[in-house]
Amino acid sequence: MPISEYIKNIRAKIGRDLLLLPGATAVVINDRQEVLLQLRRDTDSWAPPSGGVEPGETVAECAAREVYEETGLQIAPLRIIAVLSGLEYFVTYPNGDQMATVTTVFRCRPLQEEAPRVNDDESRDIRYFPADALPENMLPRHRRIVQLALDCKPDAFFDLPDN
Repeated sequence: MPISEYIKNIRAKIGRDLLLLPGATAVVINDRQEVLLQLRRDTDSWAPPSGGVEPGETVAECAAREVYEETGLQIAPLRIIAVLSGLEYFVTYPNGDQMATVTTVFRCRPLQEEAPRVNDDESRDIRYFPADALPENMLPRHRRIVQLALDCKPDAFFDLPDN
């Protein structure tokens, strides 16, 4: 989806300078233990659907909205897997915009068995992958996020210096 009006208004004031934003990532795992991934146009790598939280939106609503916008699937966030931030979550987009995110990662399930589809201009492909056969072309942070969701430990993961 194109940049939101909220971010456009901020960018009009600060230009390409660093912007700290809350985000949500949805690791959607179906009944066959397959993980939903998108082949992102901006990085040409596979990643779980994610995006920025809009004003007035909860992070769980953001996760569900992003999955729908990117794949056409309705999902249910089941639990928080991790809250991630730090240098690994600094991004400079091709247009020069700088952003840092605090990302809440959810383990989710699809609400229907329908096949996902490319539903916006952010993705080149959308598909499920078996948990033991994830694509090679994933950024390390995305691979770690998926693994945390697959492990589904009882406590949420937080980046700490000793983790």
